[in-house]
Amino acid sequence: MARQVPGTLPTAIVSAAIGIVLAGAGVWAAGPWSGGQRVSERQVRFTGTGTPSGTPVAQASHDSIAPASPSPSVRSTGPTHSPAQAALAPVLAGEKVGGALTTAQLAGALAPLTTAAGLGKHVGVAVADPASSALLFDNRAADGFAPASTNKVVTAVAALAALGPDKQFTTRVVQTSGGAADGASGAAIVLVGGGDPTLSTQPAPADPAWRPASLDELAAATADALRAKGVNSVTLGYDASLFGGPALNPTWSAGYTDGNVAPVVGLMVDEGRSRPGDELSPRVPDPASTAASAFAARLTAHGVKVVGKPTSAPGAGAGTGTGATLAGVSSARLGDLVEHMLTVSDNDLAEALLRQVALAGGKPATFEGGVAAVREQLGRLGVGLTGLSVLDGSGLSRDDRISPAFLVSVLSAAAADDHPDLRAALTGLPVAGLTGTLAEDGRYTTPQSSAGAGLVRAKTGSLTGVVTLAGLVRDNDGQLLVFALMADQATDTASARAAVDRIATTLAGM
Repeated sequence: MARQVPGTLPTAIVSAAIGIVLAGAGVWAAGPWSGGQRVSERQVRFTGTGTPSGTPVAQASHDSIAPASPSPSVRSTGPTHSPAQAALAPVLAGEKVGGALTTAQLAGALAPLTTAAGLGKHVGVAVADPASSALLFDNRAADGFAPASTNKVVTAVAALAALGPDKQFTTRVVQTSGGAADGASGAAIVLVGGGDPTLSTQPAPADPAWRPASLDELAAATADALRAKGVNSVTLGYDASLFGGPALNPTWSAGYTDGNVAPVVGLMVDEGRSRPGDELSPRVPDPASTAASAFAARLTAHGVKVVGKPTSAPGAGAGTGTGATLAGVSSARLGDLVEHMLTVSDNDLAEALLRQVALAGGKPATFEGGVAAVREQLGRLGVGLTGLSVLDGSGLSRDDRISPAFLVSVLSAAAADDHPDLRAALTGLPVAGLTGTLAEDGRYTTPQSSAGAGLVRAKTGSLTGVVTLAGLVRDNDGQLLVFALMADQATDTASARAAVDRIATTLAGM
């Protein structure tokens, strides 16, 4: 069934175009971000400008994707798409040239691939036209699988539904007392976390499309506000109580803080890394204290003395603040945060967004509250909740279970005509062979999968023994397909990744 989308869809949809110019034509800018993704999914290194090292990136607006070069593709084989033309249309627009794929056609092409070496004995595949509730291909699609990072698609859609793509999260400084710190000119202030793990101590990225909130800018603005009040010294407290505990999910491996995720608290900088700017850095045990110390150092550099060490003051900011707000800095838009989270598979941001969904739904900002709120949001979107049983927002828990059919239904909701606010959940999906986690480990470079480079757009998932891929693609006649490929008893990770990439490439070539 062809899918027609009104011409009034927002320009952000254009950036989800599936017919992306292939490798020889340059990379399409799906989000030049670094940091935060699962270590086992990340090998891409980034330059100081935030773009993949050695890769040309289009100079385009953040809401659109354009080729870096008009040169034709160097690939001589593969699906007969016309990527340069297809990229001009929104991802959900356009009429299918040929007839719709049949279940028999898909079964004939895909069923033999589900037994590929390395996938193991528990393999699930679901393929659908997002305009229909019926699956076009079903291989154990109702089974529950460990989703790994494809769980982030669920978190992304729920966050966009609950908060909208323009929502921002603000870190504030409030003055709680005018009493002397070390004299008549002193005051007491509190750094209040707004649940933004991307708050940064690092210089601003060169790319204007990605602007995390700056701790130094917050310190400078706070210093200016204090001097205007005649205050030149302060005591500093910090309030990370926006999020509740536990800070680490009890089902997570104890080793995850070595580089995968920080304790989930309402105040942190640099996603809790002990070496800011180093993607593989271990995480600090107390991100809030580290953030407060970094803020104190910057406040001092801007001419305001901080007396003593920062102290924890839970509830001093009361979420919205009981004292006068001196300054604040806001995160990027939620739509941009979601794109970042999906492109680089950012665990810290996924867990923060899970709690923001909880807060929006009036629930405790905990793992349990977040999961319950996600279920509520998806239910309101009309997504059936059968097939969803998770304990976190990132997919790090090996006890998470999601069915391929459920992932397909969530992707279909994000593609629906009446939910344009969910489009960032599609535009943030990595592009095969070109961006994010689909541009690592030699993916989409083999003879079996290279034809899918630039055409498949999907979220990866990877844990030991778990390989998953969920996203969307247009087939050879232009029909939009959503798919979920899941194997959680994989016997060989490299072979399993090659197998799911081949299945997605096959869809693109049908």
